Amino acid sequence: LKLLLGSTSGRREPSRVFLARRESGGVPAAMPWVWMGKGYGKGDGGGGGGYGKGKGRGKGRLTGAPEQKVWIGNLSEETKWKDLQTFVDEKCAKSTWVEVFGGKNAGTGAVIFKTAEEATAALALLNGAELNGQALVADAWVPKPKEEETPEEGKAAPAEAPPA
Repeated sequence: LKLLLGSTSGRREPSRVFLARRESGGVPAAMPWVWMGKGYGKGDGGGGGGYGKGKGRGKGRLTGAPEQKVWIGNLSEETKWKDLQTFVDEKCAKSTWVEVFGGKNAGTGAVIFKTAEEATAALALLNGAELNGQALVADAWVPKPKEEETPEEGKAAPAEAPPA
């Protein structure tokens, strides 16, 4: 209270904030409660993707063994993950994760089961089953092969170790 009013004597003195504003040409000085540190956001040299220091969107939940995953194709545009999950849980075993892809992979999805046996049984039950007016195509999940980097032109190829 003393900071804003100045002194408690009968005469009112201007506050420090007012004086700082007057001296800086009307621009308020940094308030004590305003954090003036780096935000580490876009362009602050934080080294991140430009969206602060949060955890990001993550990588999804499609982690695990490929034997437990089933690829689903020919999904209609209206099909959401919850529709697919309900359909799969009623038709075969309970799923642990269901995802419907969008973008360039629209019309496809993935279902993860607890065991490889449940996934194999679901392949037979889901292939040809109808959901939202579309006959589904179910197939075993095949992980995308990791391509080996080829040396670019102008760069020397890594030296191979001599046979031992």
